[in-house]
Amino acid sequence: MTAYLTERYLRLPDGSFPHLGIRDEGQVGTVALLSGSPERVELMAGLLDAAERVGDRRGYSVWTGTHEGTPVTVATSGVGSPSLSIAVEELGACGVRTFIRVGSCAAVDQGVKVGDVTIAHAAVRDEGTSGYYVPANFPSVASPTVVQALVEAATAIGVPARIALTRSTDSFYEGERRADIIDRWRSLGVATFEMETSALFAIAAARGWQAGSLLCAGSNLLTGQATYKGDCLEEYRDGQARMLEVAIQAAVRLAQR
Repeated sequence: MTAYLTERYLRLPDGSFPHLGIRDEGQVGTVALLSGSPERVELMAGLLDAAERVGDRRGYSVWTGTHEGTPVTVATSGVGSPSLSIAVEELGACGVRTFIRVGSCAAVDQGVKVGDVTIAHAAVRDEGTSGYYVPANFPSVASPTVVQALVEAATAIGVPARIALTRSTDSFYEGERRADIIDRWRSLGVATFEMETSALFAIAAARGWQAGSLLCAGSNLLTGQATYKGDCLEEYRDGQARMLEVAIQAAVRLAQR
């Protein structure tokens, strides 16, 4: 009889996980902040005390430090839901129980300008990864406790943060930058497009973990303003800085609970 390789988590001979390079030896906190941008992860690590890189493999980077004496982990998630699912699974196997995506997005709402921060309360599942975890009719929603912590943190430090619906897609170009797609989803109340949130919410629900998503708009697909064109660079830089501060404060609140 064939012995299939079906164990849930793979480990290398040294005990580390094959993608993130971390070990389940107390290297991570109970709360992790995830971002597809390595630069953003380094910025978050810089906001922590005594941050140490505990994982660095296959393009992933994981840091753990403290803020106000509370352990917080920050990690790259890669771009897109398949890559994020690997990061979440391996971090969860090592003890993380609450995940917050801290990322960028494209706005499809006139009221969300470049540099504005939004908190996703739910996400349209327009990606394929979540289907491996939950049925097609399962809603992808944030954990209320995480949304509450993000709102409390934003309010405490005076950061305007709108609670809004996002849409996650597997395709950055064909899946986002078409007029018919923009019109379709904005007519249904979607405020932003990105690529990871709906999978994160679904994975967390399937595993019994908590998840939230905090986003900063890098472009507005209606007005045409975009940081990659050189527009609103200062507004985006300031918005990202505010977002990172909210994320750190919310992580501490959640870890202390």
